[in-house]
Amino acid sequence: MLSHDRIWSAIDHLAQRNNLTASGLAKRAGLDATSFNRSKRVSPDGRKRWPSTESVAKILAATGATLDDFLRLIEPRDAEARIAVPLIGSERAAGHIGANGLPGNGSPMAEVELPGLGQERCFAIEVRDGALAPLYRDGDVLVVSPTAAIRRGDRVVTCLGDGGIMVAELKRRTARAAELSGPVPGEPDRIVLASEIAWMARVMWVRH
Repeated sequence: MLSHDRIWSAIDHLAQRNNLTASGLAKRAGLDATSFNRSKRVSPDGRKRWPSTESVAKILAATGATLDDFLRLIEPRDAEARIAVPLIGSERAAGHIGANGLPGNGSPMAEVELPGLGQERCFAIEVRDGALAPLYRDGDVLVVSPTAAIRRGDRVVTCLGDGGIMVAELKRRTARAAELSGPVPGEPDRIVLASEIAWMARVMWVRH
């Protein structure tokens, strides 16, 4: 029998994978923003409340996750429960992605263990020297995948040809350019030519 706590935990983890709160995930799926609030998970008289199959289907569609992905979050398979991914500092993220899946000279500084992220090739970036402010603080770790499909609305790390890196929501991407949201609400969107992009990777997980 599926555990009530593990199902709700899986929803929380799915939100984190997409850089969302539980409320943000609900809104992206077209649900009421309070649908997944912790106060909704248990009734005032202590009875457990379960997410509807319709709401689960909507969040899977909204995030591009499969039912198998969701089931893995509920009951991780032993081999996928935790994985180790290479960890580099944000100052070493410049350069094109090499054959080993890492940017720059491709030499990881360390490894970090995280819950299983499926079959995508991933590496982790530790934020340093305010490189990704104001969205992320020094010490935050972003797990990114240069092989994962990127859709409109995904948060991505973009490394520019001049060595700078930025994090933003992808609004549109063509063969010629990418349109990225401003780093904070109210700031103008940014158009980056494809020729200026060394690599772009989807943010899969964030550890604060």
